[in-house]
Amino acid sequence: MKRLGIFFFYEKNGDVDDFITYYLADLNKNLTELVVVCNGKLSEQGRAAFSQFTDNIIVRENKGLDVWAYKTALDSYGWAKLSEFDEIVMTNSTLMGPVRPLKEMFDAMWENQDLDFWGLSIHHGAKSNPFKGKHLYNYLPVHIQSHFIVYRRRFVQNPELLGQHADDRELHRLGAAIRGCVHQAV
Repeated sequence: MKRLGIFFFYEKNGDVDDFITYYLADLNKNLTELVVVCNGKLSEQGRAAFSQFTDNIIVRENKGLDVWAYKTALDSYGWAKLSEFDEIVMTNSTLMGPVRPLKEMFDAMWENQDLDFWGLSIHHGAKSNPFKGKHLYNYLPVHIQSHFIVYRRRFVQNPELLGQHADDRELHRLGAAIRGCVHQAV
């Protein structure tokens, strides 16, 4: 099993709290590689905290929300390298825990090989458009939430996905992010 983890982090001062290192300590046990993408600042304390788990730390402008941070990490690897992984985990610093070992979840989900992607939770959508004119639909669709989503190799190798990302433009608004990379999968 070869699994890449992409961890997105934002904190206005760039400081990493203990709940984040607690989460990463367990997550990292289930990964082959980890890349951390920090939007905005990363303090010395924050860099030291992440360096316990990886030397692959990307600090970038705080622009494009989590979707653009994930895309930055994906682009840093390139599609050929990404295709070498069985799974790519995209997660962020809004999660707390785990209360049980993440290995249990990864093992259980690996048994279900008919999945191209999966996540921890879904947003149940909304009948109206909370983003008024900034979203593709007149409603908010049901979608896997981007704080933890896993893509399998056959999804990453899908020619339609590769073509879509080759034509990507920067995601400027929240509405674009919601209908962007993560939610096109649903």
